[in-house]
Amino acid sequence: MIELAKGVINMEPNSAGALCYAPLIGPVAAIVFLLLEKNQAVRWHAVQALLLTIGMMVATSALRITIFLGVFIPIVWLAGLITQLVLVIKTYQGQKIRLPYLGEWSDKLLKKTKNV
Repeated sequence: MIELAKGVINMEPNSAGALCYAPLIGPVAAIVFLLLEKNQAVRWHAVQALLLTIGMMVATSALRITIFLGVFIPIVWLAGLITQLVLVIKTYQGQKIRLPYLGEWSDKLLKKTKNV
């Protein structure tokens, strides 16, 4: 159940965090949780999931620009999919996986938005 007036999503934090990493629906869920959820752990997973999605989009777009490197797009896509699935499972189990660079960046972004 989502209560928009309170800004709280009534889900277990590990389930909500895992949903942020889910392929296809993850980015939408991450945006919703980032805007509405007050639990800092869920918000952290939402930010890291969004950064991962943006990174995958940038990498794929950069590879499409060059004719010869376009053959690596399926490899980037598969690596991203595997990463997302591992993050879904580990987050659902209650583990906090910090991706290199993205975990630190998530911390910094959340500190900036905490006072807003």
